[in-house]
Amino acid sequence: MVYILIKSHQKYHFFCLIYKQKKIYNMNKVTTSELISKGFSTNNGKWSYNGKPCVLDFYADWCMPCKQQEVVLNDMDKEYSDVIFNKINIEEEYELAEMFSIKSLPTIIICGKETMQFTGLTSKQKIETFLKSQIDILV
Repeated sequence: MVYILIKSHQKYHFFCLIYKQKKIYNMNKVTTSELISKGFSTNNGKWSYNGKPCVLDFYADWCMPCKQQEVVLNDMDKEYSDVIFNKINIEEEYELAEMFSIKSLPTIIICGKETMQFTGLTSKQKIETFLKSQIDILV
């Protein structure tokens, strides 16, 4: 529930916004051990990946831009069956957030032959451009 105070013509109006949080994500929620089993490894604090293209979405439940980003990634998860989509809650998996040096949210890391990191709310077009180049490299 969110309360909004709006001032108009020297009067204050209170509005109460009630919303239901709806889970729209089909992506896999992963832990550190699950991510390592999917082809990630660490060596002296540096990580590497060996596998088919993968998208890591670092988020927090309280982060509103993360909720907006989840809509974009959910659509992409349906479109790209040859890409592994994972979401990582930084409050539950703080070791992963530290391993990938996550400083702000949302952060998306795309792993393939090359790696790209997007910080902040990122458009579908921007993510798709890099993702398609990784799929082409691996085909």
